[in-house]
Parts: sequence; structure tokens; C-alpha cells
Amino acid sequence: MLDGGFADVAFSLPVHRIGGFMRLLVCLLLLGCPLLAQNVSSNSPDAKGSFFIDGIVYQYATGVNCTVVAAAHSVINHKFLAVKVRIYNWGKHSFTVTPDDMVVEDAVGGHRLTSISGADLARRMRKPYNMARYAVNGAAGPPDGPITSDMLNPQLLAMMRAMAAQTSGGAMPAGRNVLYTDTPGALDDEAASGPVECDEVCRLRNREAQVDDPLVQLQRQNSPDKVEDVALRANTVPPHANVAGVLYYPLNKLSESAAAGEHGKKGRLVRVTVPVMGDSFQFELPVE
Repeated sequence: MLDGGFADVAFSLPVHRIGGFMRLLVCLLLLGCPLLAQNVSSNSPDAKGSFFIDGIVYQYATGVNCTVVAAAHSVINHKFLAVKVRIYNWGKHSFTVTPDDMVVEDAVGGHRLTSISGADLARRMRKPYNMARYAVNGAAGPPDGPITSDMLNPQLLAMMRAMAAQTSGGAMPAGRNVLYTDTPGALDDEAASGPVECDEVCRLRNREAQVDDPLVQLQRQNSPDKVEDVALRANTVPPHANVAGVLYYPLNKLSESAAAGEHGKKGRLVRVTVPVMGDSFQFELPVE
């Protein structure tokens, strides 16, 4: 017989007391399960959504400390898949993002894709026998895109409208500069109405549209330097900052789904997983 052990105590107790002890243990476990489930669920994103830029679908997911935005498209003369990722840090601590931590899978074929770095892809593009194949512009990257309304604030838009109205109406009055308008307060009307409300989707979309979107640019004739410059690199993201870049994958490794739908069009789909600070953000993105 063991002296002072749990077995001695348990067997020395009456049967009804042992039953009460077991019931207490079961109650404690039941009370702990919801807390455990709540802790596990905190690792999943709180909000998800999508928006479009130039026909490309962007998906986003927001967690406790960060927001991740992702999109995918065929680029470089339809020879490669580009997956664009942007990560915002809303927390109080810095975190590190590395391309090797991100997983891109062929959602149709069911296998993981192997990336090619921007530097390696640029070296391929610089080889003379690949320049025509990859539609390489050896001189320089593409010109900047046109200015859109997403890039302008209401006051600047109002000023440009006033300038356009003066130009179409004839010569400028003598002694007036280009900011002159005959209508007092014409530049203040829109500003007086207050700023336009912009929710999270609006802000995320405007952020992607205000810069030269690499997914759009890489569909044109590009220089190897441009391809390398927009590639995602390892970075430490401080609070209230963000990091963005492109991951490259051979497009011929992607499987096509069987023809379906009204037009019988085949499709390709990738599953992108981005781990950040214990959260795992996952997206299923169509590839055009």
C-alpha cells in the first residue's frame, strides 16, 4: 500500500464522496472548454471582404493586429503568376515578414507551388534568347499610368475643374493667374460640404489604386529591373506601417479546372496563406 498517495486518499473515501469529486472535475473541464475555444478562435481573422481594381479582384482579411490584402494575376507575357501581398501593422509591436513564410498552393491541382525570386526572374529576362519570349523592354520600365480621381483630393479636383472651365471659355483675363475664377467661393463649395466618408474597403482600395499597381504594370512590356524592384522582400514592419510586394511562380505549373458555366471557360485558382504574429490569413484567388 502507498503511504500518503492519491490512491490511498481516493480508496479511503466513501463511494459517494468519490462520485462527488468526479462530478466536480467534470464541471471544471466543461467550464474551461469555452475559454479554450475562445482563445483558439482569436487566431482567425475578424473580417474579410474584396474589391476590384482594373478588373483584378483583391481580397482582404483583418485580424487583431494587422490587415492583409492579396491578389493574383498572370504577368510577363502570361508566363508567370504574380501574387501581390500587402500587410498593414495596426498593433503596438513590430513584426517581421519573409516571403518564405508564405504558402501558395494550386487549389485545383492540390499541390504547393515553388516560387522564383525577383532577382532570378530578372536574370532570366536579361538573357537575349528570352527577351522576346518574356516581352522584355530593355530600355526602361513602363511609363507612369494616368492620373485618376482616386489620386486626387476634392480641393485639387475642384481647382482642376475651374482651370478647365476657364480654358474652354477663352483666354484668361489679363493680370489673373491660373488659379483665378470668376465665381467667388467656387473652389470652396465641395470642401464646405465636408470630406466624403470612406470605410475600410474604400481606404484599402484607394491605397492600392494610388500607387502604380504592379499587377497591372507587369502585364505590359517590362524591364528586368522593374520586375525585381516590385518583388516582395523580407522586412520588419513597425507599428502603423505596411509592406507590399509580389511573389512570382511559373504559370505552367497551375492546373485548369474543367470547363463550366455559361461560356464553358476554364479557370485557375490559387490558395494563398500568409502567417502573421500567430494569425493565419488565407485567400482563394482566381487567376486570369
